[in-house]
Amino acid sequence: MNGYRFYTAASLLLLTALFTACQKSTPAPQEEPGVNAETEIIPEPNAGSEKPQLNVAISTDIAPYVMKNGTTGIEVEIATQALPSYQLNFIQMPYEKLQSAVAEDQADMALGVQKFKDIEGIFYSENFIDFVNAAITKKSANLKIEKVADLADHKVLTWQDAYLELGPEFEKLFAPDSPQRKNYVEVADQSEQVKQFWDSKDAVIVIDRSIFNALSQSTGHELSEVDYASIFPEATYFKANFEEADVRDAFNVGLKKLCSSGEYDKLLKKYKIELPGTICDSKAQP
Repeated sequence: MNGYRFYTAASLLLLTALFTACQKSTPAPQEEPGVNAETEIIPEPNAGSEKPQLNVAISTDIAPYVMKNGTTGIEVEIATQALPSYQLNFIQMPYEKLQSAVAEDQADMALGVQKFKDIEGIFYSENFIDFVNAAITKKSANLKIEKVADLADHKVLTWQDAYLELGPEFEKLFAPDSPQRKNYVEVADQSEQVKQFWDSKDAVIVIDRSIFNALSQSTGHELSEVDYASIFPEATYFKANFEEADVRDAFNVGLKKLCSSGEYDKLLKKYKIELPGTICDSKAQP
């Protein structure tokens, strides 16, 4: 009996030793340093991107030019496609600040600016987008607007610094020291500009047609309720400006490629922008 117990105990010890050896011979799964099963790996923004970065000043949302917090819109797409070798980081700001964004080191480039004068160290592109402005009135107001002078006795809603951009007659009529300036209202946010127009009984809104149409339709207004008076120069052209001349040069080359390939026209159609002419026409170039 004692021999049987000894044999049984020895067998159990042998089995235990064999089981322990098997456990040691099978390596446990190894975890990467600093990572456990509950850690979610989130890549850094632009991880792996070797493209040089550019901070790009762009306007606040103005459909169809800039939309969805500066992530889409025709201006965003033109810039991105014209500079494929760069990673563009868009920074939105009011229109009035775009002009000085590069000069004040707030951005490497700015979209939607005009060249009023030469500024040392600032490099301007060719025209990259054009707006077709109109004086728009409600049909119910029964206003007769056939020329710029007809605006003199009416409330005029427009964008910041518009008096500098719509021709000499408009500038003279609504210059800061003009008697008619009291009827002239600049609105920083063009969504608010359009809202004020629809809330008003007889105001005149001076604005790009595509912006007005997009914002009005998005808020449920019928375009059949308004009249468009084409009393301004055929188009108002806008440029981009840059801190570095070589980036400006690359942008200009990219614009020409968009024109020659037909991609520029495709973008206009995508965003339902109708123009009498575009920057791709030879007459549109400076």
